[in-house]
Amino acid sequence: MNKVLFIFFLFSGIAFSQGKLELTYKVKSHGKPLEFDSTIEPEILPYLVSMEKQLEDLTFTLYIKGKESLWFLNNRDTYSTSHMGKAFAGNTTYYFDSNQNEYNTQEEFLGSLFLISKKPKEIKWELVDETKTILGYECKKAVYKVTKEINGETKEFVTEAWYCPKLKYKIGPQDFGGLDGLILELTDKRRRFYCAEILEGTETSLFVIEKPNKGKLIKEEEYMEEMRKIAIQRGLPHD
Repeated sequence: MNKVLFIFFLFSGIAFSQGKLELTYKVKSHGKPLEFDSTIEPEILPYLVSMEKQLEDLTFTLYIKGKESLWFLNNRDTYSTSHMGKAFAGNTTYYFDSNQNEYNTQEEFLGSLFLISKKPKEIKWELVDETKTILGYECKKAVYKVTKEINGETKEFVTEAWYCPKLKYKIGPQDFGGLDGLILELTDKRRRFYCAEILEGTETSLFVIEKPNKGKLIKEEEYMEEMRKIAIQRGLPHD
């Protein structure tokens, strides 16, 4: 092979591999055990406890290649529609194109698929002067606080993120992002997503990122109405 051509392919391969990441995330519940939450109706408590335990069945993958990324639940089709952990952790596939600054999501509800395009969440992160190491990467902390009125009582909900400035991707689990680095751990009210493995460059599988294309194309604001219609068709409770 011509030496110039060989050098070209060598450096092209290096550049290509540097733009690839493959991450595996796990999820588990956090916070106080549900058994000690007096606000939960005793009739539904066993279902909620089972739902949180089923979170440990799940693993998620985040593919990153250049300006594109894809977040999805592994082996999604192997879980039954009654798997409550899947519903609690989120069964949505998120495709993100940073050039377009737009998410394309594939939502599933009772076996029906929908395709939705939407802009990233507007999250007002507060940076915290704390660091910790995750899988050998130094990460920084950020929090996001939301206040809501529930049954006449004001409650504050905090989302906590640990992001890695070395990994220059402003994304993370699901559609959380907007920080100066990849989010390797994310904790909200009841769930904690945490990165269990990071593969870079040539360590990654030969994955291809494909924009989701299966499902009914609808607007984000139409999704709740579509779910309501399906619930009516199935004879399920609905508001």
